[in-house]
Amino acid sequence: MSLQEVIKLAKQFSTMDKVRLIQQIAPNIERELTDKLSTHPRQSLWGLCAV
Repeated sequence: MSLQEVIKLAKQFSTMDKVRLIQQIAPNIERELTDKLSTHPRQSLWGLCAV
C-alpha cells in the first residue's frame, strides 16, 4: 500500500479516529527520531566554530 493510498483512507476517518491515529503513531515517530539522534555523535562547539 502506498503512502498516497494511506492518506486517502485516513481522510475518510472521522475526526476522533484521526486523533486516535495520531496518538498511536506519534510515539513511534518520536522514538525513531530519538534513536537516530542518539546514534550520531554530536560535534563539539569547537568543531562547529572551526568550519
